[in-house]
Amino acid sequence: MDLSGKYYIDGKDLWTVFNMFVEEGTDDFLRYPAKKDSITHDWQDSNGIDVDLTRVFFTERSITLRLGMIVSNEADFWSKYNQFLMQMALPGLRRIEPKSLGERSFYCFYKECTDFMWVTRIKNVNKIGIKFTLNMVEPNPEIANDTVFIVDEDGRFLVT
Repeated sequence: MDLSGKYYIDGKDLWTVFNMFVEEGTDDFLRYPAKKDSITHDWQDSNGIDVDLTRVFFTERSITLRLGMIVSNEADFWSKYNQFLMQMALPGLRRIEPKSLGERSFYCFYKECTDFMWVTRIKNVNKIGIKFTLNMVEPNPEIANDTVFIVDEDGRFLVT
Protein backbone atom coordinates (compact mmCIF):
# COMPACT_ATOMS: atom_id res chain seq x y z
CA MET A 1 0.00 0.00 0.00
CA ASP A 2 1.49 3.33 -1.07
CA LEU A 3 -0.21 6.43 0.34
CA SER A 4 2.58 8.83 -0.53
CA GLY A 5 1.93 12.16 -2.20
CA LYS A 6 -1.51 12.71 -0.65
CA TYR A 7 -0.75 14.98 2.35
CA TYR A 8 2.22 17.15 3.26
CA ILE A 9 3.13 18.94 6.48
CA ASP A 10 5.83 21.60 6.09
CA GLY A 11 6.82 19.97 2.81
CA LYS A 12 7.21 16.51 4.38
CA ASP A 13 5.14 13.71 2.90
CA LEU A 14 2.92 12.42 5.73
CA TRP A 15 3.15 8.80 4.56
CA THR A 16 6.79 8.68 3.48
CA VAL A 17 8.21 10.42 6.57
CA PHE A 18 5.79 9.42 9.36
CA ASN A 19 3.89 6.40 7.94
CA MET A 20 0.69 8.36 8.57
CA PHE A 21 -2.41 8.97 6.50
CA VAL A 22 -5.51 11.15 6.83
CA GLU A 23 -8.63 9.07 7.20
CA GLU A 24 -11.10 11.97 7.30
CA GLY A 25 -11.34 15.70 7.92
CA THR A 26 -10.05 17.22 4.70
CA ASP A 27 -13.48 18.81 4.20
CA ASP A 28 -12.77 21.10 7.19
CA PHE A 29 -10.37 23.06 4.97
CA LEU A 30 -13.33 23.87 2.68
CA ARG A 31 -15.79 24.82 5.41
CA TYR A 32 -16.48 28.56 5.44
CA PRO A 33 -15.14 30.35 8.53
CA ALA A 34 -17.60 32.33 10.66
CA LYS A 35 -17.95 36.03 9.89
CA LYS A 36 -16.83 38.45 12.56
CA ASP A 37 -19.40 40.93 13.82
CA SER A 38 -19.57 44.09 11.74
CA ILE A 39 -19.34 47.56 13.24
CA THR A 40 -22.86 48.74 14.03
CA HIS A 41 -24.50 51.83 15.46
CA ASP A 42 -28.01 52.16 16.81
CA TRP A 43 -29.15 55.68 15.98
CA GLN A 44 -31.87 56.93 18.32
CA ASP A 45 -33.70 58.80 15.57
CA SER A 46 -33.93 55.97 12.96
CA ASN A 47 -35.26 52.43 12.73
CA GLY A 48 -33.00 49.41 13.09
CA ILE A 49 -29.23 49.64 13.10
CA ASP A 50 -26.60 51.07 10.80
CA VAL A 51 -24.21 48.27 9.74
CA ASP A 52 -20.84 48.83 8.09
CA LEU A 53 -20.56 46.07 5.47
CA THR A 54 -17.88 47.73 3.36
CA ARG A 55 -15.33 45.19 4.63
CA VAL A 56 -16.03 41.67 5.89
CA PHE A 57 -13.67 39.80 8.22
CA PHE A 58 -13.66 36.18 9.35
CA THR A 59 -12.79 34.34 12.56
CA GLU A 60 -10.25 31.55 12.82
CA ARG A 61 -11.19 28.13 11.44
CA SER A 62 -10.97 24.85 13.39
CA ILE A 63 -9.57 21.87 11.52
CA THR A 64 -10.11 18.32 12.82
CA LEU A 65 -8.22 15.51 11.09
CA ARG A 66 -8.63 11.81 11.83
CA LEU A 67 -5.17 10.27 11.27
CA GLY A 68 -3.78 6.76 11.20
CA MET A 69 -0.28 5.35 11.39
CA ILE A 70 0.95 1.92 10.33
CA VAL A 71 4.48 0.75 11.17
CA SER A 72 6.38 -2.54 11.21
CA ASN A 73 7.61 -2.63 14.80
CA GLU A 74 7.63 -0.86 18.15
CA ALA A 75 10.97 0.89 17.60
CA ASP A 76 9.71 2.32 14.29
CA PHE A 77 6.51 3.41 16.03
CA TRP A 78 8.29 5.37 18.77
CA SER A 79 10.67 6.97 16.31
CA LYS A 80 7.95 8.20 13.94
CA TYR A 81 5.50 9.04 16.73
CA ASN A 82 8.10 11.31 18.38
CA GLN A 83 9.17 12.81 15.03
CA PHE A 84 5.58 13.78 14.27
CA LEU A 85 5.02 15.26 17.73
CA MET A 86 8.19 17.34 17.41
CA GLN A 87 7.11 18.52 13.93
CA MET A 88 3.74 19.68 15.28
CA ALA A 89 5.42 21.38 18.28
CA LEU A 90 7.80 23.52 16.21
CA PRO A 91 7.36 27.29 16.68
CA GLY A 92 5.12 29.06 14.20
CA LEU A 93 2.47 27.75 11.86
CA ARG A 94 2.50 24.38 10.08
CA ARG A 95 1.91 24.40 6.32
CA ILE A 96 -0.65 21.69 5.52
CA GLU A 97 -1.09 20.59 1.90
CA PRO A 98 -3.94 18.16 1.18
CA LYS A 99 -3.21 17.28 -2.46
CA SER A 100 -6.84 16.29 -3.05
CA LEU A 101 -7.55 20.06 -2.89
CA GLY A 102 -5.01 20.94 -5.57
CA GLU A 103 -1.99 23.12 -4.90
CA ARG A 104 -3.52 24.96 -1.93
CA SER A 105 -1.65 25.37 1.35
CA PHE A 106 -3.26 26.00 4.73
CA TYR A 107 -1.34 27.47 7.66
CA CYS A 108 -2.36 26.00 11.02
CA PHE A 109 -1.08 25.41 14.52
CA TYR A 110 -1.51 22.34 16.71
CA LYS A 111 -4.19 22.64 19.39
CA GLU A 112 -4.77 19.15 20.84
CA CYS A 113 -5.13 15.44 20.29
CA THR A 114 -8.65 14.58 21.42
CA ASP A 115 -8.58 10.81 21.17
CA PHE A 116 -6.08 8.05 20.59
CA MET A 117 -6.51 4.34 19.85
CA TRP A 118 -3.63 1.86 19.85
CA VAL A 119 -4.11 -1.12 17.53
CA THR A 120 -1.56 -3.80 18.39
CA ARG A 121 -2.01 -5.99 15.32
CA ILE A 122 -3.73 -5.29 12.04
CA LYS A 123 -5.68 -8.17 10.42
CA ASN A 124 -3.10 -10.95 10.59
CA VAL A 125 -0.35 -8.69 9.31
CA ASN A 126 2.71 -8.11 11.44
CA LYS A 127 2.11 -4.37 11.77
CA ILE A 128 1.37 -1.88 14.55
CA GLY A 129 -1.24 0.78 14.03
CA ILE A 130 -2.74 3.77 15.76
CA LYS A 131 -5.63 6.12 15.07
CA PHE A 132 -5.99 9.56 16.58
CA THR A 133 -7.77 12.85 16.11
CA LEU A 134 -5.68 15.96 15.63
CA ASN A 135 -7.26 19.37 16.25
CA MET A 136 -5.61 22.38 14.65
CA VAL A 137 -6.50 26.04 14.21
CA GLU A 138 -6.12 28.09 11.05
CA PRO A 139 -5.77 31.54 12.68
CA ASN A 140 -6.06 33.55 9.46
CA PRO A 141 -8.17 31.67 6.90
CA GLU A 142 -7.25 32.74 3.41
CA ILE A 143 -10.27 33.60 1.36
CA ALA A 144 -9.39 33.32 -2.33
CA ASN A 145 -10.61 36.39 -4.14
CA ASP A 146 -9.08 36.04 -7.56
CA THR A 147 -12.34 36.42 -9.49
CA VAL A 148 -13.16 39.85 -10.90
CA PHE A 149 -16.68 40.95 -11.77
CA ILE A 150 -17.66 44.04 -13.73
CA VAL A 151 -20.65 45.93 -12.30
CA ASP A 152 -22.43 49.15 -13.25
CA GLU A 153 -23.15 52.14 -10.98
CA ASP A 154 -26.23 50.37 -9.57
CA GLY A 155 -24.28 47.24 -8.60
CA ARG A 156 -25.70 45.08 -11.42
CA PHE A 157 -23.38 42.49 -12.96
CA LEU A 158 -22.43 43.17 -16.58
CA VAL A 159 -22.35 40.15 -18.83
CA THR A 160 -19.98 40.36 -21.79
